[in-house]
Amino acid sequence: MNNSDKVGFREIFGTATMGLTDGMAAALMTSFFLLYLTDYAGLGSFGAVVGSSVLLFSRIFDAVNDPIEGWIMDRAKVGKYGKYKPFIILSILTALVGVGALFFIPEGVSPVIAVIWVIFFYLLYDMGSSFYAPNLIFRTLTLDQNERGKLLIAPRVVSMMTGMITAVLIAMVTGVNNVVGNMHTSFGLVVVGLLLVTSVISLIGIGMIRERHHAQREEDEQAKITDIFKLLKENDAIRINVTAALFSGFIWTFLFATMLYYIKWGLCADLATGVVDNGKYALYSGIASMLMFLPLLGGTMIAAPIMKKIGDPMKFVRILLLAQAIPCGVLFLLQILGVLGKMPWLFLICAAVTTTAVGMGYIPGSTVDIEIMDYEIYKNGKDRSGLCNALNRFINKAQNAVGASVVGFMLAGIGYVVDSETGDFAGDLSRMPVMLNWFIVIMGLIPFVLGIIAYLIERRYPITNEVRAKMRESLHKAEEK
Repeated sequence: MNNSDKVGFREIFGTATMGLTDGMAAALMTSFFLLYLTDYAGLGSFGAVVGSSVLLFSRIFDAVNDPIEGWIMDRAKVGKYGKYKPFIILSILTALVGVGALFFIPEGVSPVIAVIWVIFFYLLYDMGSSFYAPNLIFRTLTLDQNERGKLLIAPRVVSMMTGMITAVLIAMVTGVNNVVGNMHTSFGLVVVGLLLVTSVISLIGIGMIRERHHAQREEDEQAKITDIFKLLKENDAIRINVTAALFSGFIWTFLFATMLYYIKWGLCADLATGVVDNGKYALYSGIASMLMFLPLLGGTMIAAPIMKKIGDPMKFVRILLLAQAIPCGVLFLLQILGVLGKMPWLFLICAAVTTTAVGMGYIPGSTVDIEIMDYEIYKNGKDRSGLCNALNRFINKAQNAVGASVVGFMLAGIGYVVDSETGDFAGDLSRMPVMLNWFIVIMGLIPFVLGIIAYLIERRYPITNEVRAKMRESLHKAEEK
């Protein structure tokens, strides 16, 4: 192995910490944004409509914006600080401002002002997050797939640790509320404080990284905005992988988007009065989130050596798709049999098995995403890494938005109303059992079907170990010229 393919402590530490802000922002937006709008921003069911509508609209916006930002990154020149580092710095700052403001909507403002506030700061965050391109940084640091696997572990572990912090977010908000006496204000203070800390650490991390491998190209061969269409047409690897991701990405999204709501109203609320035991909710949500994130962390830690043992990252991806889908099917079956409600630990066990497989899937999945960038250079002679990254980011953001929107529109349909200061339910309690049943459909049946479809699609993936060896040899020769 060439020395330029080895990664050391500096690269591992820098790539691990540069993603803290992105991970924190993603966890907050995925798990708590809709909950904040409906329960603590004083918007009630209107908040569910606003949140769901903004999330869906922003994905339409992303369909145009993400490819443009990917094109901008591909067109960028390799400067004093590298090619991709400035974009990472920009994403950190926009996440700090955008997400911080989204969780600190001024209290008592009119619905119109609230909508404008949400749209503006969400688009600010969204546009900045599209410039967070860690896989592009990883690709420049090494061309060896096993070294890339090692490089991916630390960022994932740090991301999971960030998730563990957000797992006790309700407990932190409750603690601050004991002093402040207002859940709305307490939520904003906790979120902004967390983002400030992670932003400082992320900026230190990205400052430690030095990019290495950049494809050589002539000035007239620079990427064009229309290359997004050529990419999908000519690169069969990304076309197949993206198509599969359209289905598989919803497994985690649907499971996580519904869990806190189910815990709050199914385990911590008096359905006769709508009163929530906030202390119990803080405890149960923390336990459930830890049971979700610990398997993610453990799966990440063991994934790299298993991938090396299997010898083919895509083969590992297919195995893990089945491991994610089957427990979701079991979850739905237990609900149909009437067992799940009586034995909640079965719910948590199925969730833990699925999240372990999701956690393990990050390493081979990201390795596949990065090698597709190599494949584009090897096969078509153009560095379209930014556009490859933009496609993956767009799909991921779209799935998170759809997952939250499905829940949001369902809540709006049952007349979901919550007191923003106490967090207690103030709507029609007779609709609650129906809502809980739909949560299981969203978390169980749908992910099971989508996971099986994704598995069948990925069986057509074209990059084999023989092709990987040729790609690496070709890329090294191109850099030596």
